[in-house]
Amino acid sequence: MNQSSEALLEAIIEILGTGRQLDLTELYQHVRERSDLDLSRFSTEAGLDARIRKLIYLHASECELYEGTQDLFYSETGKGTGRWGLRR
Repeated sequence: MNQSSEALLEAIIEILGTGRQLDLTELYQHVRERSDLDLSRFSTEAGLDARIRKLIYLHASECELYEGTQDLFYSETGKGTGRWGLRR
């Protein structure tokens, strides 16, 4: 994983680390509001949103894209609902 993806993953973990679950649209907004991330490589908001989703799916065991290493996220209301939390 490249440095910008690592930084983005860390931001998602920090945002969800508050103990509450968020809809993807809320999570996208929280990521965009962070001043410590360089999001300039994403030419569109849709591109950033897709990368956030992919990082979650790669790190959530209920997703088909799960890479089998870190099981960090879970879907609070079930797969396909777009609401995610951080596993404790």
